[in-house]
Amino acid sequence: MDGMAAQANPDEAVPPDLGADLAAALAAGGRGLRLDLQPICAAASLAPVGYEALLRWDHPVRGAIPPREILAIAASVGRGIALDAWVMVGAFRLRATWPEGGPYLSVNISAGGLLKGHAGPMVRAALAATGADPRGIVLELPEAAVVADLAGAAALAAELRGLGMVVSLDDFGGAAGSARALRDIPFAVVKLDAALTSGLEDEGTDRARTAIASVVEMAHALGATTVAEAVETAGQMRVLRDAGCDALQGWLLGRPGPLAA
Repeated sequence: MDGMAAQANPDEAVPPDLGADLAAALAAGGRGLRLDLQPICAAASLAPVGYEALLRWDHPVRGAIPPREILAIAASVGRGIALDAWVMVGAFRLRATWPEGGPYLSVNISAGGLLKGHAGPMVRAALAATGADPRGIVLELPEAAVVADLAGAAALAAELRGLGMVVSLDDFGGAAGSARALRDIPFAVVKLDAALTSGLEDEGTDRARTAIASVVEMAHALGATTVAEAVETAGQMRVLRDAGCDALQGWLLGRPGPLAA
């Protein structure tokens, strides 16, 4: 979990100066904010098939601010939706510069954006502002928010599909009600939560390997492809390949960085 996929903790104490600084950064067009990209690779060939846009903030005094903290700061000053919009426009504008038929760009919708009903209008506005081809964009919906509002998530997913986008269920397996979300909403992509993939090695238990294989099989049976997050070792990669996982993402295959990297 990273970037906009990280969920803010409403109980975190946020220094007032950081809230004011983030509000000022957004008012200045996103000064100090940036989007790094992390490759998503086909499991069989390890060739990049897409990239995930991940939010970063380089504060002029405090330095790099962790993604989860950025979201908490934005929420504390009522700028969560403005931050969502900045990420959406920045990511779509980047994808608009890529060649037609190139790798897809995966963008996270925050829990707040989904639960408060802002996501659909925000996506439409970002497409209009950037001219990006929606067919080259994957929108990731956080599982916890999907489970919290299945009807709203289903309506949003249908709206996004109507625009030509691919809709992904992010962090699958991290919240109660995961299977129902996958059953009720026809997601095209399911991203396996780090809780399912972290530490998974060739030496792992038969139960762990069977669980991963079962999740992948269930997703495939429902017409979805699978992406495993937090892949950090060759042992994990071998187990996930053997389980039939379609694509892999993690530090083993590439850390987040600027597009030029």
